[in-house]
Amino acid sequence: MDFPYFNSRELSVGGLYDLGDPVERFKYFHSKLGSRIDEVKEFLEHNSFVGFMLAKKLGGKGTYAKMLQEILGEDRLSHVSVGDIVREVHAELESENGVVHFKENLLPYYRGMLSIDEAVGAIFNRSQDKVSVPTEMVLALLKMKIDEIGKKALLIDGMPRTNDQISYSLFFRDLINHRTDPDFFLLMDVDDAIIELRLTGRVICPVCHTSRNIVTNPTTIVRYDARKSEYYCVCDNKGCPEYKKARYVGKEGDSKGIETITDRLKEDQKLIQMSFGLHGIPKVLIGSSLPVDIAHDYLEDYEIQPRYRFSGKGDDVSYTLEPWIFTDEKGRQCYTYRAATFVLNIFVQLHRILIGE
Repeated sequence: MDFPYFNSRELSVGGLYDLGDPVERFKYFHSKLGSRIDEVKEFLEHNSFVGFMLAKKLGGKGTYAKMLQEILGEDRLSHVSVGDIVREVHAELESENGVVHFKENLLPYYRGMLSIDEAVGAIFNRSQDKVSVPTEMVLALLKMKIDEIGKKALLIDGMPRTNDQISYSLFFRDLINHRTDPDFFLLMDVDDAIIELRLTGRVICPVCHTSRNIVTNPTTIVRYDARKSEYYCVCDNKGCPEYKKARYVGKEGDSKGIETITDRLKEDQKLIQMSFGLHGIPKVLIGSSLPVDIAHDYLEDYEIQPRYRFSGKGDDVSYTLEPWIFTDEKGRQCYTYRAATFVLNIFVQLHRILIGE
């Protein structure tokens, strides 16, 4: 697969933005995208689209979908995560009378070789790394969720997850009565070195469940634990009951690194490769790696993903920023983009599909 490099410098009007700040990010998007934003918004006043997001686990799909919602508004665009839907259903099934209530709601949507009882059982027996929910159930759950959402543009995350689901995806807009909507595959080629750092650096507030990365996206409050000889994040979410108190923690198993999800990553990569070769459906192609020796021809300095280096003890912690350089799968020294610049790339290609050049 050959994913093109994104040239953000071509869109520059000379600004400098803090892409970690929502207000600055808003200015950045409007500065670089200009009239494209209004043109897509106008399109969505009377139309919608269906986009299928494919990336390896920890590829950033949820983050990018949220930023696209920042640009277009949640009234125009919905992010539909199959994983989130299944987890919500699982929680519902464990509640009092949850199974009976769920089956009643599912009945008008479900068709399949398995009985509803067997399909519901598959939700209970699913695992994190293996797809165990039948495709018929996935389609039924998606149709239920989309009926709740209404006629908005959709970014679907988690479908397809198997070879047969690719075929379903090609005709999915017909299944949900979006017959005239443009549809496309959003394919993200994320290097394993990026996933490794996202995995081992990932930390979560145990109270409000906000997720961060201690290396690339820490909270504004970082302290040093002398007993463990490590720096840690403190929650800076003002809506959290433990604001400025809760210590972020790593997810169980993350410290073991990428080897714990190797099989899942291989499956994801095969799906991306198959989708890359599809005919008759537009594709948004997002690469993650940019060789250091050419990066400044394509990106402005503030668009390159930095890493944080901490120093100091106790509450007196400071940091320096430096570009994050990694060796990609081709053996090249590379940078990667900030999340907002990934989204900029997605939006430019989305505009091309919906509006034209």
